[in-house]
Amino acid sequence: METRILAGNLVWDEEGQLLLETVTEDRFVLVLPQIITLTETEEKLASDELSEKHSGLNVIARCFV
Repeated sequence: METRILAGNLVWDEEGQLLLETVTEDRFVLVLPQIITLTETEEKLASDELSEKHSGLNVIARCFV
């Protein structure tokens, strides 16, 4: 398995796992822990600071592909 830096929306699956959903609706598991960049504000957040209130935000993050 390799990792790539991707942009997309943060989503949580049924098991509470943090995923990134791309514009093509593919879902990728985030590499944890990491610093995630919010694309709208360029704010950087540690992955352990994220909660379901961040669901749907557009971010740049490292993912397993």
